[in-house]
Amino acid sequence: MVIPGTGVHQTFLGDPLAVLHLTHQKITNILADRGLLTEMVLTLLRGGNIDRLELGPTMCEEGGLNLHSSNLLRVFSRPGYYLTLKELVLDGGHLERDFDLVHIQQLPNLERLHLEGTNIGNEAVFLLVTLKEKLCYLNLAHNPKIDDDAIPAILLLINLRYLSIQATGIDMPGFRRLAAVIHAEDRVIDIEIPFRCEKYIDNLHKQYLVDPALPLITDPSACPLLSNVALIRNLQAHADINPSIVATGTRLEMIERLKKLLERRQMDLIVRSMICGEPGEV
Repeated sequence: MVIPGTGVHQTFLGDPLAVLHLTHQKITNILADRGLLTEMVLTLLRGGNIDRLELGPTMCEEGGLNLHSSNLLRVFSRPGYYLTLKELVLDGGHLERDFDLVHIQQLPNLERLHLEGTNIGNEAVFLLVTLKEKLCYLNLAHNPKIDDDAIPAILLLINLRYLSIQATGIDMPGFRRLAAVIHAEDRVIDIEIPFRCEKYIDNLHKQYLVDPALPLITDPSACPLLSNVALIRNLQAHADINPSIVATGTRLEMIERLKKLLERRQMDLIVRSMICGEPGEV
């Protein structure tokens, strides 16, 4: 198969020996590099033994054809198309709508998905849940519209071994929730996290007393058992580290404040252990 105007003929067919090793994947790689994987070309290649596609150069606003994502991605929703595809790279390709990703739900063997800098939000992440049986690699970096509300969908991707959420809108509350489930279910996953979360963990010693010693407590459930004097003592120990912590109040206020602080500490230690490998009571 030769596609006019793509340079495939000059690249391969000009060398008789190269023809012997010509594959659909090699043709696809050349067209991808040149930003020429149009809907027509993808349709022509649909039955080839192709396990990796890179559409970013074709979809990007600078240098590529800036093709509308729904027009390009709808190829994947057609029955029997790209059944062997294992890796799809959309990095840098501007998606007009999150819903455009509904088309890739029909890729039965997709294992690796690159969505860095594609302008997607939370809805797009939820659309990926149908891929959870095979998907093991997901790059969501540099999509600031993805925030803590996407965490429930990410948690459903139970076979992930790599996840990048760098430069997204995900913050510590969402990351704590993600880390807690990963820890509880003993999942093994390599995670790249937003800088602000990394900075928070690096400065944990400024948030509260990280390692309280007796007679101070670390168990949130023990808070209601403390006397008022003990409650103040515990809160004051943390306030000495972080002056924004209030060490006084009614008994119910102090119990609730100390309980929430110790719960946050527990979650933070799980996060620290996961991303830094540092031990800590959790």
